[in-house]
Amino acid sequence: MDRIINKVLLGPKIIGLMFIMLLIGCTNENEFNEIESNEIEFVEEGPFVKLELYSASSGTYLDHFPKIITISNDGNVQVFTKEMVSTNGRIEMEVGDNPPTIEKKISSKQVEEIKQVIEKNRFFSIPKDVTDYDVMDGDGSRITVYEKEEKRTVRGENSSHQEYNEIEEVIFNQVEDEYDDWVKETEDYLFELNE
Repeated sequence: MDRIINKVLLGPKIIGLMFIMLLIGCTNENEFNEIESNEIEFVEEGPFVKLELYSASSGTYLDHFPKIITISNDGNVQVFTKEMVSTNGRIEMEVGDNPPTIEKKISSKQVEEIKQVIEKNRFFSIPKDVTDYDVMDGDGSRITVYEKEEKRTVRGENSSHQEYNEIEEVIFNQVEDEYDDWVKETEDYLFELNE
């Protein structure tokens, strides 16, 4: 009789154990799918990422001219500015034919590192606006990532969004050494051109 009771009790234990194993298996598969879904199919031609830096405080066009950094798959990095046009189409700042630029090449390893940081921080899941509205003045930026089928832009002023800031930092680090000199040279150039 004891053998029959043990066999009867053993059945639910085995079923319960199989159910737990099934749940563990499903959890691991979902985690794998989540990691896999972070992969971005970056464009192959042209820049795959663009970072635009700007001042979010009051000032003149020299304080607010766009500072644009692009990085392409082949490792080409460019820093440049562009003409500023108001909403009614009036040119607020000309850049002329030969504004200062930075053009450099980074390694394929550095390109892959940037892509990994973008994917790891789930760029396409970051809110489109990461502005810290508690801070009145400071700096702003916009990051655009170009996928094969779409592009997405996220912006923020005085951002405290960790994932966004990490992506901004890895892009900016590619030109950090040359950047301040380029800004000063561009300010002088724009002042002379637009006075």
